[in-house]
Amino acid sequence: MSSPEDLADKFGELPDEVMAELQNMLRLYNIDAEELFFKWEEYCLKMGEDIKLNMKNITAFKDDAREQFEIEMRAKSKAAQAPAARGAQRTAKNAGDVFNMLDGLTPATPRSSGPSAAKRKFERAGYETPLAERTSKLAVGSSPVGPGSVFRTPGTAATSLPFRNRTDPGKVMEVLNPYIKLPQLPLPGYEGYQSRVKCIVNVKTINFQYKPMYQQLTKASEYFDDLIDEYADTIGDEHEIPAEDFCNPCSKLPEEVVVVGRIVTDVMDSQKRSNEASLLLEASRGGGAGKRVRLDLTALKGYAFFPGMLVAFKATNPTGDKLIVNSILDPPTYFEACSSVAQLEDEVQKLSSGNLNVFIAAGPYTTDDNLDFEGLIELVDKIVETEPDVVFLSGPFIDTEHPKVKLGDFPVDMDNFSGYVLEDLFKQKITSQLNRITKSMIMLVPSTRDAVSKHVAFPQDRFQKKLLGLQPNVQLLTNPSMLAINEIQFGISTTDILFHLNMQEVKATGKKVEMNTFHRLANYVVSSSHFYPLFPAPEASQVGYTTPLDVPRLRLCEFPDNVKPDVLILPSNLPGTAKVVNDVVTVNPGFLSTKRTAGTYAFLTILPPSSVLEENGGQPAPDGLRRKVHQRARVEIRRI
Repeated sequence: MSSPEDLADKFGELPDEVMAELQNMLRLYNIDAEELFFKWEEYCLKMGEDIKLNMKNITAFKDDAREQFEIEMRAKSKAAQAPAARGAQRTAKNAGDVFNMLDGLTPATPRSSGPSAAKRKFERAGYETPLAERTSKLAVGSSPVGPGSVFRTPGTAATSLPFRNRTDPGKVMEVLNPYIKLPQLPLPGYEGYQSRVKCIVNVKTINFQYKPMYQQLTKASEYFDDLIDEYADTIGDEHEIPAEDFCNPCSKLPEEVVVVGRIVTDVMDSQKRSNEASLLLEASRGGGAGKRVRLDLTALKGYAFFPGMLVAFKATNPTGDKLIVNSILDPPTYFEACSSVAQLEDEVQKLSSGNLNVFIAAGPYTTDDNLDFEGLIELVDKIVETEPDVVFLSGPFIDTEHPKVKLGDFPVDMDNFSGYVLEDLFKQKITSQLNRITKSMIMLVPSTRDAVSKHVAFPQDRFQKKLLGLQPNVQLLTNPSMLAINEIQFGISTTDILFHLNMQEVKATGKKVEMNTFHRLANYVVSSSHFYPLFPAPEASQVGYTTPLDVPRLRLCEFPDNVKPDVLILPSNLPGTAKVVNDVVTVNPGFLSTKRTAGTYAFLTILPPSSVLEENGGQPAPDGLRRKVHQRARVEIRRI
């Protein structure tokens, strides 16, 4: 171990307490003074400034060094385990190919050597797809997973629990507004959704028919630039701040001023989460030449940020190198749309026989070890039995991440082959079940992981109805989508924004920070008036799959006219739940099937707006009446 003189030679004269901390690090990590000095320089470069080596900074340096050390140890641990597994496969007796993918057709395999054996093999195989016992060695999870399970090695997939052996089928996991009485379904005299439901889609679907994978960097940068400028205008109107009072956050600001920008992070390693030290504020080109400045958040008693978040601060920047944030300005307030008295009376008439009833479910719809879609079959059985007005089904339906789909391990009906393998699989497994539903309106929303979607980027175009053989009561929606069912505004997106935000969020608990995770994450979506306010999306190494974003088209993810929906549906890998967030009924139904077992879905019932009309007393309302759906809606999260 290096002596104090070696440390002084590298770091110069230091206070005794700082020198003692450096010596502790030498002992802890078993390194010399020179290597520790290199780590200190690396830390200074990462922070983007020349930092004095005092007790405050040495503490942050120690935390960073410990985190780096843990990452290195995990990497070494994986490297130490991997060679043994690979070596066993290479040295296995009579193994002629990796993972036995050629099934013994190589010359090194004795049982298939010679023309006759190869001939028998090809005659037996024909056009059959890879066998389950071979492909399971390569299988990876289809459901979104956390970082810990992404690196599972081949052959370690856990077996799924048979659907018939699932735990607590039908159990109600959570209830929102339990004081609302649950209706008896089917409703008496219910003949179908046609007389009770009127649907209007509030997005221009033609705008979603763009060419994906054709992004221009200039268009992407203009999008972010415009977002910051528009947010500055909105904040100015909200807090009555003149435009000339907004300052460039990257310039020297000795006095407290108001600055606006976008939160970004300089963490480059996908395995490393953003932290307080990695946050920067990016200004627009008009407001700060597009530059970035590091944030000092020590004066805040609590905060919660994520990359891509638009913010307005009261702050100072004495040196021009670091923005010292003193307070955060509240985001703009968006209001829910209102309805006229006549419109609400018309809805009461439509729902004279009972509540508006909605089923909500999200894919995947089958576990990783099969394509039987038992969860979907069970859900359709319940829908046929109870006859709700509307059914929301969101993708993925045929999941590109499902092991059997990735490897083509499913039979093909050559007698009814249309030329489209995956679309035929959809018709066989999904369409056949949806055709059983005749008295409910079905809303299908695609996912970027849907194998039958011609559109690979988010925001995403609709499915092709004719190609999938869907019946007239199926309404195809874009991803995301806003629509009105009667007078109730619904918003839905299948991109798992809640899980992604949870992975990228940087927060410190405090007075103004919401403690409930789901409420806080959902409020990011509602308060930003955007279905996907996060940027960039997490990498596959973080969440188990990629989320391709077409940045210039993210305008399509904004709430129309910045009006909040009454019901917001955000399917997520997080546990299913329902909460009232900023007066919006926010529902995460969970996934109908997880990787190994059955999952959850949601049931929503909404009272007719009679109470809203009674409170108004029949008086005319020029500006319309608030629908107060969050007071009229009961949501149950149920196990399938």
